Amino acid sequence: MPKRSATTRPQPSAEHRRRVYAACSECRRRRRKCNGSQPCAQCSAYGYACTYEAESAAAAQNAPPGAASSSRHRPAEPIRRRQGRRVASPADEEEAALPPSTPLIVSRERGRFINANSAVALPHLVGQQLSVSQPLRLHSYAWNLGLRPERRGTVSSSLAEYLTLAECQALCAVYFAAVHPLFAFLCQDSFSRRLVDSWATLESQPNFAAVVALVAVLGSFFSTEAHPREQDVKRHGLAILDLALSAPVAAIDLDAVAGWLLRTLYMRLTTRPAISCMASHVAMHFAEIMGLHRDLVDDGNDDAAAAKSAAFGLEELESRRRHFCVARFLNVLLTTEYGVSGPAPRHTNCLSPARVPGAHIEVLHTITRVLQDAEAAASAGLDSDDYAELFQHLKDIRHDDDTVALFTADACLCLLRRFAASSRGPSPRVVTMATAILRRALDGITALLAAERTWWSMLSVPFQSICVGVSADHAALLALLPTAMGLLRAMADKFASHMAKEALATAQQVITASRGSTEAKLAMQDAALAHALPAVDIDWAGFDFDMGGDWPVVDFLM
Repeated sequence: MPKRSATTRPQPSAEHRRRVYAACSECRRRRRKCNGSQPCAQCSAYGYACTYEAESAAAAQNAPPGAASSSRHRPAEPIRRRQGRRVASPADEEEAALPPSTPLIVSRERGRFINANSAVALPHLVGQQLSVSQPLRLHSYAWNLGLRPERRGTVSSSLAEYLTLAECQALCAVYFAAVHPLFAFLCQDSFSRRLVDSWATLESQPNFAAVVALVAVLGSFFSTEAHPREQDVKRHGLAILDLALSAPVAAIDLDAVAGWLLRTLYMRLTTRPAISCMASHVAMHFAEIMGLHRDLVDDGNDDAAAAKSAAFGLEELESRRRHFCVARFLNVLLTTEYGVSGPAPRHTNCLSPARVPGAHIEVLHTITRVLQDAEAAASAGLDSDDYAELFQHLKDIRHDDDTVALFTADACLCLLRRFAASSRGPSPRVVTMATAILRRALDGITALLAAERTWWSMLSVPFQSICVGVSADHAALLALLPTAMGLLRAMADKFASHMAKEALATAQQVITASRGSTEAKLAMQDAALAHALPAVDIDWAGFDFDMGGDWPVVDFLM
């Protein structure tokens, strides 16, 4: 019976299951369950090009001569849906079980995107229902008794006290060379114009002043020589962000989200896990207040009315997507590293951002999906195909850039640590993929060191690779130990910091303990062999089996 093919592929419904007769090319190649949508859930989640054999054949027939050969060498572009609902992925199962999303109330002037069932929205909605002549504004009426004055305050210092415009521009240029290629949530051209135009009156825009200060601080961090006022500039930027948590400094906007993202990066680079995690949580909460997790596009969905109120242009919409993509990536990565849970905004339907020239922001989206899907895949078993497929997704990421390879290895180690936590070893398939990911990252660290790209993963990836290799006790992972130890030694010598020296000493301690365990096992095996028969040299080439006569001939055709 000939194979049936689905000619129309409606989006999957949470209420109805349907049989799929044709899987897309990527799902067939990866042996994954395809839901037959366009794009399917797997391709939508991980940014693969979703094509079906029938479509590919038709395109090949209609293509001009020579187009087929060129298309085979063209890198696959991720499919980004611009219409309809986002296709559900394994990480969205919990969201799919939630009730339908409530309408949004939008107030761009006050930076608010709230659900219509909010207490803040009720007077506004009642006024609309009663058709009052002067509609009630979106305001927190009767929020408290008002018995104490609201705190007001400003930051006493000014950024111009610590930096000239030229110095600030130089530090910002370092930031866009070092940080922007992966965390591309800011637009360099727009940022540079705003910096020049508002430098004289920067303090009148507190949120943007904090962004400028922290961009300059990160630029100083990644410079060959730190700026002498780096700590003062840092305190200035953090003071603005801290004040905004207890006083209405300014309306919450994208600058506020960007400020907390920059703070998260700097804290992760310089201080303890809990502090960077808290900064990431605040960034996510601000992103939710801004409604960045909801893709407000007027395409007839539940958010159509809110989209009309927001009236986002394409550039602003992409900026919102980039900010949320980076916020979610940092929060998922940092909470996974630290071993805690993070905020999870309900009814998230934000699409992946468009590719940014000279940057790799799409990699953040893929890694985020992998880490989010890890919990569900692990529940099926660490030895399951679902869990092994997560390593395949990481391995499929293009590792041309050393920073991309480094953060991909960071995510890979997040998955490998589950094996150590359960006292189990990874399968040979997982070991092969993980070894390739880790080796690529380790090979790129030397170049990052030379370029002063001192990311936190430069120390943690070699150290964690040693711990994972010793725990798994697999030859392929153990083969990474010499390279990893050499990198730890190089960083301890170069930076002479407490963290680098501590990592090197701890890694030495772990390897020494592992070696002692191995030697103890070898000693027991040697003791057992002491009771074996003496070895006798046998000339196998001239050895003659004397059976005491000829064997009878058996006719097997009888």
